[in-house]
Amino acid sequence: METNRHYSIWAILKLLIFWIAILIPPIIERTVLGSRTYYFLYIGLASVFVMYGITVRTVFNYLRHTRREPIFVWIGYLLWSVFLCGVLAVFPFEYDLLPRISDPSAAQSRPLIDYLYFEVITFTTVGYGDIVPATVPAKILAMCTALFGATHGVTFVAIALQALTHTPSKGEE
Repeated sequence: METNRHYSIWAILKLLIFWIAILIPPIIERTVLGSRTYYFLYIGLASVFVMYGITVRTVFNYLRHTRREPIFVWIGYLLWSVFLCGVLAVFPFEYDLLPRISDPSAAQSRPLIDYLYFEVITFTTVGYGDIVPATVPAKILAMCTALFGATHGVTFVAIALQALTHTPSKGEE
């Protein structure tokens, strides 16, 4: 059991490193190189889909081999959702994909909370309409975020239920 715990913690730490690595190319493309292209935005979004699948598989294995209290599964779901929205919020922030604020007294760019707000509202498919993507890259980001949000809850619930109802066989204990 101790090796499973170390394996799980190590796997989660490796995944966290990969999630952070997804965010480095867009930052380099925009900040360091000063490029106005969107290549790493699209590569980053594709990488998010791949990392999402790998992370879901790791979470499933983690839930199968650990003590599974429903409250911890729920807290894990919320933390995972906020983390995913936080990662996705880096893209509109770095590429400045949200429309400018019309208020002349405000700064030229939006506050950081607006980027997270946009991602959470799009992720949850609420879509208040107060921040509307105007460019093609922003619309692609919004579509990817909505796809994640629409499938995230269902996927996580299915995986959590399967893992929580799984009874380990003698070889797995």
